[in-house]
Amino acid sequence: MFADVAGSTAIYENMGDDLARERISKALNTLISITRRHNGQLVKTIGDEILVYFTDIDMAVYAARAIQETMEDDRSPETIGVSIRIGMQYGSAILENDDIFGDTVNVAARVASMAKARQILCTQEIAFMVKNPELSNNMRPYDRLRVKGRNEQLDVYLFNWELESDVTNMATASSFTNPARYEQARLLTLHYDSKPYTITADTTSYVLGRGKDCELIVKGDLISRYHSKIEHRRGKFIITDQSTNGTFVRTSEGQDIFLRREELTLFGSGYISLGKKVDLSDDNIIHFMCE
Repeated sequence: MFADVAGSTAIYENMGDDLARERISKALNTLISITRRHNGQLVKTIGDEILVYFTDIDMAVYAARAIQETMEDDRSPETIGVSIRIGMQYGSAILENDDIFGDTVNVAARVASMAKARQILCTQEIAFMVKNPELSNNMRPYDRLRVKGRNEQLDVYLFNWELESDVTNMATASSFTNPARYEQARLLTLHYDSKPYTITADTTSYVLGRGKDCELIVKGDLISRYHSKIEHRRGKFIITDQSTNGTFVRTSEGQDIFLRREELTLFGSGYISLGKKVDLSDDNIIHFMCE
C-alpha cells in the first residue's frame, strides 16, 4: 500500500515550509499508527507518502478505510487541510535490507498515482480476493492501467469507503429495473451449455469469464479472462462488467442493455452475452432467472 498526501505542493505554498512540514509529518504519523493497528508493516516514508505491506488483504482494505475516515475528522489538527490518496496491489515481493522490491510494489505505486484525493484504488486481484462482504460489496470498477512489460492492461477498482444510496440502475426508463415490481431476489440461476448454475444470496463474488479460476468458464475470442462479476447486495443480484468488449443483457421484456465497466441489477429473467450482442442461437448465451 502506498498512501500519500494529495496536493502537498499547494499545502507548502499556502502554509509555508515550516508549518506545512509539521502538518504533513503529523498526518503521516497518524497514517503509520493506523496501519500498525491493522497489522501493517511500515517499510519506509518517502517524502509525503508511506509504503506499507500487509499479509492479510481484508486488513489492508480496513486500514485504508480507517485512514480516510480519520482524515475526514476535522476536529483533529493533524487532519485539517490534508487529504490522502491510496493505491494497493496484491502479489509477491522481495524483502531485503529493510526495503521491499518487485513488480507488486511498482504496480501499487502506479495505482496510487492514479488516485485522487480521498480515493482508495486497488487492482482486480485485491477486489476479487477480499473475503468480508462488507468490503467486497463496496468495490467498483474504476479504470484500466497499462503497465510496462505486460500485454494486458490491469483492471483498477475503487473502494467506496463513504456511505452511498442503493445502486443506481442502468436503463431506468424500463419497468424491468423497477424494484417495486419484485420481491427481493434470493436465488439466481444461470443456464449455460445445458447446465444450471445456482448463485445464492450469500454469494459475494461470482465471476464469469474465460479464466480457469472463474466460477463460470465461458469460452470465446471476445471474452476477457475475468469478464463480469455477479454479487448479491441489498437483496439484489448485481452484474458488473469489467471487460474489454463489454457485457450485453437482454431482459424478458426484450430490452437490450450494454454495460462497459458499469453495473446493472438483474430482475426477472433474460439473457447475458459476454463480449458481443445477444444472439439466441449463440452457444455461449447465458440464460438467467431470479427467484
